[in-house]
Formats: sequence, C-alpha cells, structure tokens
Amino acid sequence: MPRLKRLDLDRAAGALAGFVLKVAAAGLTVMTLVISWQVFARYVLNASPPWSEAAALILMVSFVLLAAAVGVYEKFHLGFRWLVSKLPLRLKRAVFVFGQVLIMAFGAAMAFNGLALVDYTATHIIPTLNISRSVAYWPFVVCGVLMLLFAFVNCATLIAGRRDADPWS
Repeated sequence: MPRLKRLDLDRAAGALAGFVLKVAAAGLTVMTLVISWQVFARYVLNASPPWSEAAALILMVSFVLLAAAVGVYEKFHLGFRWLVSKLPLRLKRAVFVFGQVLIMAFGAAMAFNGLALVDYTATHIIPTLNISRSVAYWPFVVCGVLMLLFAFVNCATLIAGRRDADPWS
C-alpha cells in the first residue's frame, strides 16, 4: 500500500507540473501578443500603449518563475553532473537529497519573502495598469511553494523508491 501512495504523490505532482507548464506557456503567448501589439502600435500607429511594457514585464516574470518551479520537478536545473557521475551510488543519492533540501529551503525563503513583498506593496498602484504592485510579486510566492513541493516529492520518491535507482539519470 505505501508504494501506491508514493505513486499517487508523484503522479499528482506530475499533473500539477504539467498544468503549471501550460500556464507558463500561455503566459509566454500572451506576452508575445502584448509585445507585438506594442511594436505595431508604436511603429505603425505612432501611439504606443502605455500599459504594454508593465504588462509584458509582469507576464515574463510570472512564466519564467513558473517554468523554473517545473524545472525542479523535472530535475533539469544546473548541476555538477560530471562530478556527481564519478561518485558511488549511495553518495550520488545523498548529494541529490542534499540538493533537494537546499532547494526546499530556497523555495520556502522565496515564498516567505515574496509574501512580505506582496504585503508591503499591496497598497502601491502600477499607474499604467491601475492594479496593485503586489501582482508582480505573487509569482515569487507561488514559485517558492511549488519549488518546495516539487523538491519534497523528488526526495520522497527517491527515498521510498528503488535503492539501486540513480537520481541523476
């Protein structure tokens, strides 16, 4: 029965990662449309919309952070793979778990400090969009929580999984 629960946890995290990646792709698409409109309006209509740069910046930060969180789940972030590949399997696994614990700490700090920024900027308004500046900092909170969750799932899957599995492959 514990194996079934582990698979459910990993499957749920995989489904969440897939959804988050689709949201990030949609953000990239919308940002591309906003920038295209800005270029067209500036060079063809000679009237650049004042909201486009702020909107594009918020969209870019959002989809980049969401994709970075998915990178934790997919394990495609930078790493010292050459060095780790020379280690014995038990040490590889220990280094992997240590790295995931560091990512969990970073994600928690990112979420906590992002929430502080959200709280601090809640009453500040972005003039060109007429929305709270805190909108620009919510992606940091969401990304931090997702990084924490995905790193935890990576550790749990490794620890509960096959003992001969190489987490770096």
